[in-house]
Amino acid sequence: MRLPEVIRHYEPPLLAEILHRQGWPAETAPASPEDMLRRLSDPKRLKALWTQLPPEGRVLIEGLRRAGGAMPALVFSILYEMTSSGTPGVPFETLAVRLAASGMIYWYSAGRPIRSLLPQGAAILPVEIAAALPPLEVSAPSKIIPASPLRLARDLGRFGRFLRRFPEIALTREGRLPARWMRRLQRWLGRAGSPQESAYLTFLQQLLERMGVLRTHGAALILDLLHPFWEQGAIDRALAAFHAWKGEGSEDLPNNGMLSPGLLRARVEQALCQQEPGSWIPLPCLLAAVFPERPERLPDPSSPAGREMATHLKTWLAAETLWPLHWLGLLDRGDGEGRWQAVRLTPFGAWVLGIGGPVSPPEEGGRLIVQPDFRILVFEPASESILAALETFADPSPGDPVSVYQLSRDTVYRGIQQGWDVPRIIRFLEGISGEPLPSNVRRSLEDWHRRFHQIRIYRRVTLIRTAGEPLPRGRGIHPLGDSMGWTEEPLAHLEAEWYPQGIRPWTTGFRPEDLRHQVIAEPPGILRWAGPFPHPGVERLLEPFAERIPEGFRITEESVRAGRTAGMTLPQILQRLQQVHRGPLPAWLLARLLAWSDQPPRARWEHVILLRMDRPEILEALWNEPELAPWIRPLDSHTLMVRADHASALKAWLEAIGVSVEEMDHPSP
Repeated sequence: MRLPEVIRHYEPPLLAEILHRQGWPAETAPASPEDMLRRLSDPKRLKALWTQLPPEGRVLIEGLRRAGGAMPALVFSILYEMTSSGTPGVPFETLAVRLAASGMIYWYSAGRPIRSLLPQGAAILPVEIAAALPPLEVSAPSKIIPASPLRLARDLGRFGRFLRRFPEIALTREGRLPARWMRRLQRWLGRAGSPQESAYLTFLQQLLERMGVLRTHGAALILDLLHPFWEQGAIDRALAAFHAWKGEGSEDLPNNGMLSPGLLRARVEQALCQQEPGSWIPLPCLLAAVFPERPERLPDPSSPAGREMATHLKTWLAAETLWPLHWLGLLDRGDGEGRWQAVRLTPFGAWVLGIGGPVSPPEEGGRLIVQPDFRILVFEPASESILAALETFADPSPGDPVSVYQLSRDTVYRGIQQGWDVPRIIRFLEGISGEPLPSNVRRSLEDWHRRFHQIRIYRRVTLIRTAGEPLPRGRGIHPLGDSMGWTEEPLAHLEAEWYPQGIRPWTTGFRPEDLRHQVIAEPPGILRWAGPFPHPGVERLLEPFAERIPEGFRITEESVRAGRTAGMTLPQILQRLQQVHRGPLPAWLLARLLAWSDQPPRARWEHVILLRMDRPEILEALWNEPELAPWIRPLDSHTLMVRADHASALKAWLEAIGVSVEEMDHPSP
């Protein structure tokens, strides 16, 4: 629009204020329309005002120029929010009023009078104002953040393998990963810890859930290890992720002409398809294509409804459309001076949207190199099966575009316990890399293999101990010393051989019930073994708070204090003692333990008198008397306990109601 068409709707006081802001002298007589147009479009003053603008103001005006010189005020505010890169600067309303007051932009509201400089209607950059500004530079962004479907496929695989590696993760009430696991996952993926990266991790979790690879059961995360996802190639996985994100339903599409996330996503795709693949689309041009609504259909951004709608539209456009398209590998991001400037459709994005040919992963990648320092370098893209196999016997430290895995003796032993052996590991690494292993790595692997098999673990065996006597003879008994050995023979077979020899074995186990009745407490704090052989499980339970002696254990004030210093509480000590003691704990031991605690036991000696009644109904009536309740306590249906200092008053009260009271020195049996 031209300047005369715009300012004819302005109130004269506003135009006078604009001229005053531009530095024109105030005059008593109003200037003629021709003179006013000449002054408002004076190139020298406009250039001087341009140099005085903050960077945010220049970005807004340049965005308005790229959008064709007109933009709804609400969309103008969204442009400001998206190009401010989240830095605290001048609020939009303050900056917009400043631009309008200096005559750099104008408001146009469908022919209605403009009585305020607040944002309203549409933001207009008149042709005369644009001609006075420096030429608009057409250049590529200074910083390019490329999108990659291969990186998405890799991160989805790493996310899944992370959950497979740590199945103990429990979600928060909001259904998200806890903060410590989120930080650990970021390091696993080789990502920074910015808020945008946290949103990316949440996006990956949502993709896995929508694809059916991941589901939640309460706070537990459950992976479908039979899902085709684990065998898909990088491009197929990225395609599946895009379709899962977009969805197949229409419930998110326009409803009665109202804006919605689905409608904005469709408009963004339509705007991208109208551009040449590989060319940069300035963000203002994209916004103009996504929001073609007439200004009168949108509220003013300074109104409460406008602020709320601007927040929703910005969130839908940035957080739910542009950022996901970038993460999915469809849109490259172009930045300049720390601000989001433009987007560019990638070859993968052009193929997905139907305006380009199929793409395939680059031939480079998928290589594996084993270095002499025991590091394994894996160049992307690598198949999921290779990465999963490597993580069986090596620790990953993911990087971009190289994943680094570290071999060590512990990781190799972990792989052996999961079904691999060293010859298989060597064949796998040499087969994938196509080269022999470094000599020092091969020697170390073979040495670890030999050392691993020097230790053999026997499960489900029976340990045999004697009280200083030689081991009894029998088949399958392997001696470990003069009075100790082990066997894999069932206990019934051993007893069948020993009973004729007069041997009656004392059998113990490691189940919780096997720990019962193992010790007996004797003064002054000795816990003596109840049987002929100490039970290893009992020793483990008592050692934190008791001293070892030949007879068993001894509990002292110092040993209990040491146990409490180590973190044990008195209830825990009592629970362990009751678990292994034969019968209830004696009173003297309980009293000592309580005396050594922070709350030692106390007792009170008080003289009382017993009142015996041959008629229980009278005793019950006495108990129900409000005046007597503080003096008496019932013991049974014939006996009350009375405090000694109230005995005389109670006797007088009973005699007054006709009850004869007989005093006795000792209670009758």
